[in-house]
Amino acid sequence: MDWLQITQALFLAAMMVFIFPMVKRAFNKPSESTGKWGSIIVPLTIVLAIVAFLIFSVR
Repeated sequence: MDWLQITQALFLAAMMVFIFPMVKRAFNKPSESTGKWGSIIVPLTIVLAIVAFLIFSVR
């Protein structure tokens, strides 16, 4: 393993540590978070589109 892979693994682990409690909280209180799914889906879609664009521009 090189340093890039180690750094990527650390960032992935940190993301999971910070995102998991938020998702767990959202599923425990569905009445308060019903309107918030749009605010989660839109940025996620934008990020996925940017990543896909970067992948296809490299090929």
